[in-house]
Amino acid sequence: MLRPFVSRVPLVLTLLSMLALVGLTGCGGPSGDDPSVDGEAPQKLVLGLVPAREADVLIENTDELSEALSAELGVPVESFVPQDYTGLVEAMGSGRADIGLLPPFAAMLGNQRYGIEPVLISVRRGEATYKAQWMTTDPSLCAEPPTADENGMLRCDGPIEGVRGRLVAFTDPTSTSGHLFPALQLLDAGINPEQDIQSVFIGGHDAAAIAVYNGDVEVGVAFEDVRRLLRDEYPDIGEKVIVFGQSPPIPNDGVTVRGDLPPETRDAIRRAFLAITERDADKPQEERVLWRIYEIDGFVAVEPGLYDVVKRAFREMRDKIDLNS
Repeated sequence: MLRPFVSRVPLVLTLLSMLALVGLTGCGGPSGDDPSVDGEAPQKLVLGLVPAREADVLIENTDELSEALSAELGVPVESFVPQDYTGLVEAMGSGRADIGLLPPFAAMLGNQRYGIEPVLISVRRGEATYKAQWMTTDPSLCAEPPTADENGMLRCDGPIEGVRGRLVAFTDPTSTSGHLFPALQLLDAGINPEQDIQSVFIGGHDAAAIAVYNGDVEVGVAFEDVRRLLRDEYPDIGEKVIVFGQSPPIPNDGVTVRGDLPPETRDAIRRAFLAITERDADKPQEERVLWRIYEIDGFVAVEPGLYDVVKRAFREMRDKIDLNS
């Protein structure tokens, strides 16, 4: 059964309305006062996990991560899963959350508006970038018959123009791979996201894949390859759900911290996450706490210009919208 948290609404209007609320329509600098970094070290920290997967899957593993962070930091760490990405950005901006594992577009919004700072970038299977993927159960969207990849899951190459007129499941308005980059791909292909497709925001990336699997939508987008996370519950998802397109590379998500935390606290949080990945490095993947939550197997340092490709994608999308309006 399809369970969208934002029902069929114009994609572009949803994105621009959200950006207007946080003062980012022009992609400028922070609109509020510069955050202070002279505060005292907090006696408790709150960790927010974005709902890239179903919340109950995340909640099953958050206690172990909170306990591991508490042990490394020497202060209690509580965790929560907000309804959506924007909820976590706002929680960090208002001081109700101190640490967030945010995707790049949401992290960029938080950095511009509230001074939220990235301290580590996630690594998955040796890569610090990933792609959005387009999914369907309809092989007519493929230019050639789909074939199985090394994991036994079907893939093909198909023109993005094939989604015209179809019902498409996106994830969250502030999701980089679940909305921003795919919407830009549509615009680049001459497809108006408001007029040429039907759309629904459905929440988690796994929810988008399940909606395609169940036939609730004709097409869905998510991070690559979300199907791996669903094989236990849906053993044939790789044979039924076909990936027919991808986006350009996107910076991975990562650990972000509230901008007004003292520098020593921010550095301690960075070291704590590194220590947890080092502690778990020799364990099987299914026993690594960060792998179970987000398939993270390591981190790299934040490089200058991290969000440039995301900012550029947003500017291009905004400019195309302006031209078509």
